[in-house]
Order: sequence, then structure tokens, then C-alpha cells
Amino acid sequence: MNLIVAFKAIIVAIACFAAASVRADDSCIAAYGAPAVGQFLRDLQKAVAADDRKQVVQMVEYPITIKVGNKPVRLRKRSELLKLYDVAFDEKVKGFLAKQKFSGLFCNWRGIMVGRGEIWINTAENSHALKIIAINNNPPWSP
Repeated sequence: MNLIVAFKAIIVAIACFAAASVRADDSCIAAYGAPAVGQFLRDLQKAVAADDRKQVVQMVEYPITIKVGNKPVRLRKRSELLKLYDVAFDEKVKGFLAKQKFSGLFCNWRGIMVGRGEIWINTAENSHALKIIAINNNPPWSP
């Protein structure tokens, strides 16, 4: 039993070290264009803080899936996200977004992670513009 606990602790430590070792100035963020990523993050934080819902939904790549009542719901257009905005951008998502610093962004092959994975950013499918590609609202891993 203690061996299993120790093994899990080692795995968690390795994962935390790997996440901490990726900084916003690394080659992953640079591949997206560090100034563009920084600007996108600032614009998103400002729009969410100001409750500028129309601006926020324009920053999303569609279709996108969110959880509504613990069930996945696929949203195909901006108007659908506007109707469920308070569900998608719940207090946990807003809280992690507000606290996110550029220097603390995590980046890997999936894209750029905000918070603990509440929001993921990547380039849009049909352009090189940065967009929100995932919103993990009311995530079970958040306090």
C-alpha cells in the first residue's frame, strides 16, 4: 500500500516539475508568437472582467463543447455560447483566468493552457489567429 502511495507521489511530482519547467518564454509559446499570446491573454482577461460577452464569444473557435448540468453540450455558433455564457464562464473559470500571469502559462502540443486547464488556446483551424479551443467549466479539479 505504501509503495502505491509513494509511486503516485512521484508521478505527481514529475508532472508538477514538467509543468513548472515550461515558461512563457519557451519555444512552445514562441511558436505561437509570444507578443500575440500575451496580447490575447490580456484582451481575454479584460473582456471577461468587463463582462464584454460579445468580445469573449468572438475569441472562441467553434464548435466548442462545454458542460451543462454535467453533460457535454456542443455549441456551434456565437449566439449559442452567449445564451450559456454564465455556465461556460463560471466563477472557477473566471477566477483562474483573472489570476493567470503570462509567465505562468503552460504550453504543449495541445496548445496554451490557462489556469489548471479551464481554458485552452490555440490557432484557429482556418487561420493563424489565436482562439479559445476548450472551456472546461466547473472542473472537478478546481477548488
